[in-house]
Amino acid sequence: MLTAMLTEAQAKSSFPEATKKTAAYSYCEYHAEDADEHADNLKDWDQSYDQLSAGRFHGSLADAWFNDIQMFRETTNQSVIQTGSCWSGSLTFGVPLSMEGTGTFCDQPLPQGAIFSIDSNSEFTLRSPKKLDVVGIAIRRTQLDNFINSTGEGNAPEYCPHLPTVMVKSPHFGELRCFLRTLYGVLDTDSSLLGHAQVQRTLSSALLDHLLASTQSAADGPMAPPSYQARKAIVERAREYTLSHVDELVTVAELVEVIGVSRRTLQYCFQEVLNTNPVQYLRGIRLNGARRELRNSNPHTTHVQDVAARWGFWHLSHFSSDYRTMFGELPSETLRKAQ
Repeated sequence: MLTAMLTEAQAKSSFPEATKKTAAYSYCEYHAEDADEHADNLKDWDQSYDQLSAGRFHGSLADAWFNDIQMFRETTNQSVIQTGSCWSGSLTFGVPLSMEGTGTFCDQPLPQGAIFSIDSNSEFTLRSPKKLDVVGIAIRRTQLDNFINSTGEGNAPEYCPHLPTVMVKSPHFGELRCFLRTLYGVLDTDSSLLGHAQVQRTLSSALLDHLLASTQSAADGPMAPPSYQARKAIVERAREYTLSHVDELVTVAELVEVIGVSRRTLQYCFQEVLNTNPVQYLRGIRLNGARRELRNSNPHTTHVQDVAARWGFWHLSHFSSDYRTMFGELPSETLRKAQ
């Protein structure tokens, strides 16, 4: 049995076409009762599945493509051996959200809590446990290289020097899993959010940030901090750039590239000078932008979700919570009071 859904940026969505910046994307959902059929549902991959455990097979797949990134959530209820390769030029990370027992990946043990990675130059073999819920993130290697180089933290081979690999320990794995669960909770409800260019921009940056934090080499040594005056100057440059590009939704990676410091240096400077981190600061700038738009909108023709998406907020309840914490009222209240 197979069911599929495909939504494109040109399809009908909840955002008025006159007020949103659209971006190409696709989102497909599949359900299969056969392991071979399930393997074929993942497009652009060359792979095969052999079922190992006894019982009726059921697999589900939610496959999203946006901003040159493929992200899919796959569940299987039987142990299988998966063999094959990912699409050309890609680097793929596998992030199990839950698994019953342990498995193996390319002859390496795959314990609870680990993540694994592979590039398109090698074939992979994955023996999954009987029940597995995993998110795969496939990114063009050049895109990841460019992102990492822009942070001043090195280059992609330093983070995944030996592929294929299983990464067992990182304090950031839990944050990555929480982010992915939340993201798929939103996409399961309204995948049309991916059709908004600003959502794609903030989502791609957040996803790459989480991956970078999770895979960063533990061998990185401490850096000598700059003087307070130098730290203050770095923060001022970051603030000036951000405030002069408010409508472009500046990311941390963009600040690092423009200012010419590493991500860790930028983090240290913001924490010392403003007692916050760059992510929280940029979120605050976007919250203030959304508030100004709500205050100057027609409450009869404006929807909070539209405004939130235009400012890069893809999770409406998180946006409302952050907004209320910042301003002491819900965004709907601000809109109702708009003149």
